[in-house]
Amino acid sequence: MCGIIAIVSFKNHKSNLSRLGEMAGMIKHRGPDGEGYAIFDLQTDNYNVFYGDDTPQIVINSQMRYSPKEKYQYADERFTVGLAHRRLSIIDLTASGHQPMSDESGRYWITYNGEIYNYVEIREELKSMGYTFSSTSDTEVIIKAYIAWGEACQKRFNGMWAFVLWDNKEKTLWVSRDRFGIKPLYYMFNDDFFIVCSEIKAIFPILKLQPNMKEFYAYLLDGPSESHPETFFENVYRFPTGSSATYSAKEEKRSLFFKNYWDLFPLDYDNSTFSRKRLREYAEEYYFLLEDAVRKRLRADVKVGCALSGGLDSSSITYIANKLREETGSNEKIVTFSTTYNKLNEKYCDESDYINTIVEFIGVESHSSLPKHEKILAMNDKGIWHGESCNEKLNVSPYNTFMLSRDIGLKVTLDGQGADEQLCGYEDFWYSYFLNTSKWKYEYWVNMLYKPINLRTALSFAFLNKEYFKKKSFISMPEGKKKLVKILDREYRLSRNRQMEGDYFENISCATNWRIKNSVQRLLRIMDYNSMAFSVETRQPFMDYRLVEFLNNLPSVYKLHNGWSKYIARMAFSDKLPDKIVWRKDKQGWPMPLKEWVNGDIGTIISKEIQGNTFLNENLNRHKIKFDDYDSVPLRFLFRLYNIARFSDIFDLQ
Repeated sequence: MCGIIAIVSFKNHKSNLSRLGEMAGMIKHRGPDGEGYAIFDLQTDNYNVFYGDDTPQIVINSQMRYSPKEKYQYADERFTVGLAHRRLSIIDLTASGHQPMSDESGRYWITYNGEIYNYVEIREELKSMGYTFSSTSDTEVIIKAYIAWGEACQKRFNGMWAFVLWDNKEKTLWVSRDRFGIKPLYYMFNDDFFIVCSEIKAIFPILKLQPNMKEFYAYLLDGPSESHPETFFENVYRFPTGSSATYSAKEEKRSLFFKNYWDLFPLDYDNSTFSRKRLREYAEEYYFLLEDAVRKRLRADVKVGCALSGGLDSSSITYIANKLREETGSNEKIVTFSTTYNKLNEKYCDESDYINTIVEFIGVESHSSLPKHEKILAMNDKGIWHGESCNEKLNVSPYNTFMLSRDIGLKVTLDGQGADEQLCGYEDFWYSYFLNTSKWKYEYWVNMLYKPINLRTALSFAFLNKEYFKKKSFISMPEGKKKLVKILDREYRLSRNRQMEGDYFENISCATNWRIKNSVQRLLRIMDYNSMAFSVETRQPFMDYRLVEFLNNLPSVYKLHNGWSKYIARMAFSDKLPDKIVWRKDKQGWPMPLKEWVNGDIGTIISKEIQGNTFLNENLNRHKIKFDDYDSVPLRFLFRLYNIARFSDIFDLQ
């Protein structure tokens, strides 16, 4: 888990490359354990490697072919390509894990962020083919895999990654991002340069970025999005998930051609009949895949812990992690961490009862933390800075949770993100069920009787025309907000994939597929920037692509059954976890007592911030949008206004 930068300078080379150290310093939180630089000459095979203030002395003293001997300095105008790396040491803590890393010939160089969890198996396969290794890192495995299989190597990787691989002979950059966008990656073309980076703020030392007003207005209308190219900064784009691109530095083109190497498609036919025998078989396969996903994600040379909410997903991961640890003969307990609430009026957000049930049942070492009231808005500001975007509400529980993980000495954590989206864990999956399931089936009326939504809602989805819901917008809109609709064309809004329209209600398979490609990406981004704010690596076993593909092809009758969501997961753990956890129906997901906060002094601060923010109000006034009474504005929209106000101040937008 690290921070990466790759830059190709078109002109003003010294201005661009001399500040590479400052650019890497902007993302130091992603890699406080080390830093490294490499610059290249397009006309020859010449290159230079450098260290920085945070490069360990053992790296400088080592005899690795890519070990730097000089502190970073821009050599001369002949060097127009640069790689930078900030390291968070997780696997191979020695000098041999330093980056940028090269192969033995010095032709291939990589700056890489992420983890390839099956690197052990791939390395053994490469060894059988005659390849040798000088480190135990997964970074070297990527280089050798590329040499062996070319771009096809990325299809073999099971993990999360964003990397840039430089071919010093062909003078090309090969850029690849993981299947689900777990690791962030951005790119920008400017008159002076082309850049690829882990965080947008890495560009700040060499260019003053302008706000992307389309995205601000779209955020106000529909909320945050991570599943389309646009960002809050003009001309800075997200690199697409499950894709790679090759860029020739010699050609100096101002565009990238993306190749999609992986995708996920909904079932063509999702109308299977429930079978108890098939359920047992599916449940066994589900458990096997999840267990192996956890096993591979426990690979680390540092301490690993588990986020625990008391829900089925995090409890399942904690159970498996503890079981696997016991199988190794280790006496060390699995460490868990949780955010809780103990004030009487905030108790509805507290999950301590469920957390304690798991802690006592499994016997783990548990830690919990209560967000400090006086730091709530400061936490949100930190989330905006690290996320370079605006959250849907306030960025408090995730930030507080990973602050706790850092404080108790964890450097790697496991969490349950992605399970609800694949296993129909949200209420709106029942909407799709009642819209599309035959009313002549016995299971239909059983689910109608025991479903976790009210009868009126269920009946509306059961008897109203499907086309009505495909066209209906489910996002409430205050009067002032309606004026924003005229600013953006419908295609741009739809490209952000925030509205559950069209195919979402075609069938349950389409709904889960939509969730994986859209809402999951937002959650994964939240996990990444909040964990990396504290130099903590978070891993998601439920996003193992083998498990994702299995659940994507699983008939929906094994996800929604007898009024239960996530039925296959509940059955898989019915004999492993307490019934209180397995058959828990309420769903919270990092809850926050937002109404209580807003009704107090925090609400007053938020209103004043919105009213006094020049950037926000000038851009709203430009379109004659005004809100006289913020008490009447829906809570979600109030937070969006506040987040934009804070974003503009934090990033000094004009």
